[in-house]
Amino acid sequence: MPGKREIQKANRRNEILRAAMDLFSKKGFELTTVEDITRQAHVAKGTFYNFFPKKEDVLLYFLDTEFGKSIDEIQRKMPRLSTISEKIELLIATYIKYIFPNKEFSSVLIKERVMNLGTGSNRNELNLMRQLAGLFDDAKQRGEIRDDIDSGHLAEMVFAIYTMYVIYWTNGFIKTKKQCVKRIREVSQLMLQGVARDHR
Repeated sequence: MPGKREIQKANRRNEILRAAMDLFSKKGFELTTVEDITRQAHVAKGTFYNFFPKKEDVLLYFLDTEFGKSIDEIQRKMPRLSTISEKIELLIATYIKYIFPNKEFSSVLIKERVMNLGTGSNRNELNLMRQLAGLFDDAKQRGEIRDDIDSGHLAEMVFAIYTMYVIYWTNGFIKTKKQCVKRIREVSQLMLQGVARDHR
């Protein structure tokens, strides 16, 4: 059980995180300064740097925390599901639920992270890709999908669909997170089923 000091540190870190998220949502990431965050969180600048070496690390901490919550929920629910489509939907819907809490903050997050896609610098992106590839490997073993297609390539395709529709939602083309998840599910199913006519 954490002691009083550890609880106080955790509370202080979360106060800084809440202030930063609020400011990022209202002002944008670039226009928000460390001074803005510490003023709103009512902490000294040195306290901020005790927790976060730089402003970008606030976003990384948020992602790590929410990614952990997502994994816990996914691990609880995944054993109840049987098809690859259901499992992909659970994975995507859960990440959207935790990592993109509201449209304003999500716009900031997308803007900051999208330029780093594919660079290998975003460990949460890499973890999601590994999870998707693992789902496709399992589906191959069950004979649910063809085994001659690279699981990593399939994971990249689903990740691209996921990213595109989250951007559509943050830009207002799709109105709600629920609609966003629905579109991702529909397009992922089209990808899995294929759209070519059978001419045999």
